[in-house]
Amino acid sequence: MNQVVLKSNDNVSIKPIVIQALQSEQNELKTGILKTKAKLSVFEKKYNMSTATFLKATPDSLPFNELEAVEWSGEYETLKRLEDELSRLMKIELCS
Repeated sequence: MNQVVLKSNDNVSIKPIVIQALQSEQNELKTGILKTKAKLSVFEKKYNMSTATFLKATPDSLPFNELEAVEWSGEYETLKRLEDELSRLMKIELCS
């Protein structure tokens, strides 16, 4: 378990500020996840193929060029990174 101690020279609690910052970051990540899923959906509809199927396919069996494959794969990697980061943020517990 990692622990961080924050101190302020003011006599005002910093807990609300930290909570709001964490919530704001979570909201940004959720927005990023929605946008990335929308981009993945465009590829899936365009090629009538799920992302899971695309990821299992061999390059020579794909009905599109390498650049689109790289873009699709990159969007998937972005989604996984955003979801992982959101998951880590959601597990943070603030202790008083």
